[in-house]
Amino acid sequence: MTVAQETSLLRQRNFRTYFAGQAVAMMGTAVVPVAMGLVAVVTLHANGLAASIVSASSMLPALLLTLPIGAVVDRVDKRKIMMWADVGQGVAILAVPLLWWSGALTIPTLCVTGFVSTGFGIVSQVAHLSLTPHLVTNAQLIDANAKLSLADSAATTTGPMIAGFLVGRLGAPVTLGLGVLASFYSAFTLTRISSREQRPDGPVERTTLRKDIAEGLRFVGRNVVLRVLMIVNSVDNFFIFWIQAVLVVYLVGALHWSPAAYGLVMGIAGLGGILGSLLVKRLHSALGTGKLLVAAVFFGGPCEAVVLLLSPGLAGQVLTCAAQCLAIFSTVCYNVTSRTLRQHESPDGLRSRITAAHRWVGSGLRPLGAVMGGVSTSVFGLYAGIAIGCVGLAIAPAVAWFSPLRHTDLTEAGKS
Repeated sequence: MTVAQETSLLRQRNFRTYFAGQAVAMMGTAVVPVAMGLVAVVTLHANGLAASIVSASSMLPALLLTLPIGAVVDRVDKRKIMMWADVGQGVAILAVPLLWWSGALTIPTLCVTGFVSTGFGIVSQVAHLSLTPHLVTNAQLIDANAKLSLADSAATTTGPMIAGFLVGRLGAPVTLGLGVLASFYSAFTLTRISSREQRPDGPVERTTLRKDIAEGLRFVGRNVVLRVLMIVNSVDNFFIFWIQAVLVVYLVGALHWSPAAYGLVMGIAGLGGILGSLLVKRLHSALGTGKLLVAAVFFGGPCEAVVLLLSPGLAGQVLTCAAQCLAIFSTVCYNVTSRTLRQHESPDGLRSRITAAHRWVGSGLRPLGAVMGGVSTSVFGLYAGIAIGCVGLAIAPAVAWFSPLRHTDLTEAGKS
């Protein structure tokens, strides 16, 4: 493949414009939750209970609205609903600084704006994952997902730091006001692109949301690739959050890391996501879809288990940084590849519902995994609780290995 072909995707004005809008929106998505939490604590002087309620209000839409949103998005033009969702999210976030300036901002109003803005964000994210296949060819899809993942990894790594800097200089409400610009810019770029999505020519039979949701879930259940992907994603997320929920307690409490050392190690490890986004296309071409998926999900357990071998000191911190970097690298490679495979396996009329189903299951199991991680450490101790989580991480690669997933290969489909 020539260099021109390798870099051709960002030379296409349509995708380049879309990528720019999504990169800015992803940075806003990384900044806004941090600023929202600081509004509660610093501006409104919230105690621990109030701050947790504000955080929970932004998590509820993922559990309550994701499946209906997927059904609605499948009925409409993806680009247009994504554009209006960005506008709605921007308006909802803008309400926070406006209420603050008027003296009407309270914890309840902050909860409402958090719930509404997150709901619009889910609409935009579900539509985004369904729109991407209509902007590029099948052969370019993994490259497109890798580039979008690179923007997401960069935002995830730098967003909280940028939010902290802006809040320190401008205040949390003003920082949220700047976050509004990200949503509005994304909406603007969506007016500047064209999509190859084709809507049905004839009249469409109207069904209820419940039937549409059930149809999407049944399709996932019947399609072996989608079914295995959902199982692997769910099990892996459950045990990752099991471990991550108590990891900071183990490292800071048991191994006596300073908070600064913990933040530095995890910040550097986040670079693994950027590296994964840059290399996933080459790894996919070299290994094929199924082998890359199995290899990527396999490395999670050993990387997380490294912390069980540590002793206090600099050497342990360096080893943890390397292990977490590899874990994040593998996670990004898996996410990009599985997303591309899911988009390939999902029919146009069902893609948003299938995407929403995967997100909904993951959203439900992540907090459950975190709670179970806490319970296990309370019963068995920190070391044993983390060890149980690491053993659990072996389930996902085992499921992938003994399924048709490891024989799937989109590289051949992309060449046709």
